[in-house]
Amino acid sequence: MESQAPIDLERKSNWRWDILLLLAVCFLVLWTGLGATRLWDQDEGYYASVAREMHERGDWVVPTFNQELFAHKPPLMYWGMICGFHFFGVSEFSARWASAIFGTAMVLMTYWLGRLLADRQTALISALVLSSSLMFTVASRSATADVHLGFFVLVALTLWVRSAKLSLDRIDEGCDRTQDYPVTHGGTWLAIYVAIAFAVLSKGPIGFAFPIAILGTLTLLWPWVQGQRRAFWGLVTPKRFFEATRSMQPWVGAMALIAIAAPWFWIVHRRTDGAFFGEFFGVQHLERFSKPMDNHSGPIYYYIVSILLGFFPWTSFAIPIGLHAFRARNSDRTRFASMVIGIWLFFYLVVFSVASTKLPNYIIPAYPGIALWIGSYFSGWLDHSAWNSGVRGRFWPKAGWTFMVLSGVVLSGVPWILASRLAEPWLERLAVDPKLLPAIATFAWLGLLLLIGGILGLFLVSTNKPVGSLGILAGVCLVWVVLIWQRILPQIDRFQTPQQIAIEHLGPSGSSASDGSTSKRGLSQGVSVVAGMFRPSMVFYSAHVLDFCPDDASLEKSLSAQEPPSSVVIHQASPEAHRSLQEHGYRIVDRLDSFPKRGSIEVYRK
Repeated sequence: MESQAPIDLERKSNWRWDILLLLAVCFLVLWTGLGATRLWDQDEGYYASVAREMHERGDWVVPTFNQELFAHKPPLMYWGMICGFHFFGVSEFSARWASAIFGTAMVLMTYWLGRLLADRQTALISALVLSSSLMFTVASRSATADVHLGFFVLVALTLWVRSAKLSLDRIDEGCDRTQDYPVTHGGTWLAIYVAIAFAVLSKGPIGFAFPIAILGTLTLLWPWVQGQRRAFWGLVTPKRFFEATRSMQPWVGAMALIAIAAPWFWIVHRRTDGAFFGEFFGVQHLERFSKPMDNHSGPIYYYIVSILLGFFPWTSFAIPIGLHAFRARNSDRTRFASMVIGIWLFFYLVVFSVASTKLPNYIIPAYPGIALWIGSYFSGWLDHSAWNSGVRGRFWPKAGWTFMVLSGVVLSGVPWILASRLAEPWLERLAVDPKLLPAIATFAWLGLLLLIGGILGLFLVSTNKPVGSLGILAGVCLVWVVLIWQRILPQIDRFQTPQQIAIEHLGPSGSSASDGSTSKRGLSQGVSVVAGMFRPSMVFYSAHVLDFCPDDASLEKSLSAQEPPSSVVIHQASPEAHRSLQEHGYRIVDRLDSFPKRGSIEVYRK
């Protein structure tokens, strides 16, 4: 990452204006309409339901879903939601607000890290890149644990970088001899381990394993950062490994973990007679790594594609960004930043690429590092000498803008074709429900945005106006995510029928989660059965236990029980299921279209 000579950002404003700008962007992108859509299955439905059950029991220790032990995640995410329920009532906003807080904090922390690794100009651009990346906004606007983990990992890395940078500065100024290990101050390591302990409370062992692996590797290879020409094998000897480990003061880490993370794990272990540990470590960690779970698998290049899509439209310029990052590793000025970001990304991308279960949100903690690489490249646009340096200058910007124009043509054209009569013969073949066509048509706004922005960018590149070109790109990327969250997803949300059924037919009379009520579980209504589908959010919106029946045999067993269900919700009921419902005295009271699976959902009452 090269520290370019900025045009005027350093001279004409101060960092406080940067913070205000980033807070305004976060408010627009992460907070506006945060509770406007219902919970999305499956993750949001699971976690918000768990937090609601803990809230209604007054239990801050044992997570349960549908009144059964739920050992997927540690409690920090649930605690944030419970606080939201206390402050604002039970609602979608309350379930998501903690994620938005941690997402905003990640943007500000990325700015600070950028200032440490490069300069203010790069830091500001990188923070804007992160705040306008699609996958990051998904995590920051969702009732999940990804940005909680990402924030604490980022804090640990930033604290280490700050201390290591001071060591480098002392060496450069001749105030200190070249040292083998960068961070030796006990207070710094205590702060780092406190952050790691909270990362463990956010998502378990990976909150410890990844930052320790990254910081341990950086500590081991510290002589390379200083420019010493030493062979790799000379840096990984057992003796040096032991000394590097000792310099990281693991006893301080043990004390922080015991004081902060261990108490909850010990209490939940005792209260569940060991059942939590068996599922949490055996199933949710070892099995997820060794074999695909919930059909979440992918090829070895899965996360490369995920990054390209997650940071689009910024990644229209992916090739020059990659070339810039590759060149930066050989520069004396950027060696430190390149090693920090390179090792950071190496562990997340390689480990999760090897793991069998793959999801885009698994690498959210690495997103600030990717944003810093992207921001470093675009910071170079503000250096006229780099802008005019042939292929390394305006050729790649022109190529990127051209790609954006072509993407705009495709993204605006395909939804229009699908929404027109020209595509009628293909809708059935593509399994597209005609009722979704108005929502699909809204994607054309994204294409139009890319088309107009790309044309303007090409014009500004041709007229040698790098500042205006970068401004257009930042504006396009910000408007891109705003359109997705404020226009497109609300259109799609209208088709989430399972949540609506749970509110209208399964919830306590006169209350629903959507109106912010804090009603207690309506067990007095009797048991309700959901057959042929599994939507965790239905537990949240119904506010009572549901009996999920995967097949006709389990449905018949529920209907024949001594206390038969008061309501039955069934997706694509078979003739046998219809006959069984009629024989047990149930009549249909509502029928709605299913989403995202095609078909119909029927509601029966005794």
